[in-house]
Amino acid sequence: MNRLGWAIGAAAAAVLVCVGGPFALGFPQRSAFLARQEPQACGLIARSSPFGEVTSCIDLGRRTPPLPADGQVFLLLETGTGTAVVRVDYSGTDDEKVRATAVEVPTWQAPGISHETGERIKTGIDGRGGLKTQPWAVHPA
Repeated sequence: MNRLGWAIGAAAAAVLVCVGGPFALGFPQRSAFLARQEPQACGLIARSSPFGEVTSCIDLGRRTPPLPADGQVFLLLETGTGTAVVRVDYSGTDDEKVRATAVEVPTWQAPGISHETGERIKTGIDGRGGLKTQPWAVHPA
C-alpha cells in the first residue's frame, strides 16, 4: 500500500474513533440521564447531609467523565456547620439501578465559584475539622 492509501486509512480511522467513540462510551445516554437527575440532587443531599440542616443548595453544574462515575453533579451547600461543596457521583445509569454517593470536595474542584465563596468554603472546612472525604450514600435512600 502506498503512502496515500495509509494516510486515507489513518484519516478514516481517526474520524471513526472521534465520531463513534463518544457513542461507544455512552456519553449521550449518560448525559441525558444526568440532565434528568440534576434537578433532584439538592433534594437528595438535603435528606442525607452529614453537615446538619441544609439551608441553601445551589447547583454548580454537572460533568460526564469517562470514568469512574457515570455522571457527577456539583452542589454548593449552606449548612448548619458552614459552607460546603459536594460532588454527587451517579453510577448504574445503564442498568436502571441508579446509585448515588456524595463526597465533599475542595474549593479547587468546585466549578464556577468566586474567591469570596471559596473563602467561605475554606472557613466551613476548617470549622468542621477538614474535608469529609468518606463518600456517603444518597440514593437509594
